[in-house]
Amino acid sequence: MTQGPGSRLPQKPPQVATRREIEEAEGEPELTPEQLAELRGRLEERRTALISSIEGRQNEERDTGREVGDEMDEASLEGALGMASKLLERDVHILREVDRALAKLREGTYGACEGTGEPIGYERLRHAPWARFGIAYQEELEREARTRGQ
Repeated sequence: MTQGPGSRLPQKPPQVATRREIEEAEGEPELTPEQLAELRGRLEERRTALISSIEGRQNEERDTGREVGDEMDEASLEGALGMASKLLERDVHILREVDRALAKLREGTYGACEGTGEPIGYERLRHAPWARFGIAYQEELEREARTRGQ
């Protein structure tokens, strides 16, 4: 089947790496300049989106428009504010991680596991470009945290 300039065939969905593929990619050689450029772009895009989200959530918290209402209105408003606050905290945390990753890119240390020094692997970084640890080391940290009851 030939494809002319005006024809449109359905495109294949983007390939998403499986957990196994990401684990197998751990320990890959260092990232190529093209991969680093792509990951930098992803980090910068995510940073812009996070800043916009944080500003929006902060405005929501300030502009509650509170009026005297019944107890159900108050409870509903408090629940919504609590959820917005949790989302704001999450966004601020991820923004710190993104900024940390961008600083590591500038320093030339991006892509190395902070626990082992081994390369993290491109597929993991494509999924979470702000990742600080390889999968095996991250799982070890999580196991230790569960053991400690955190």
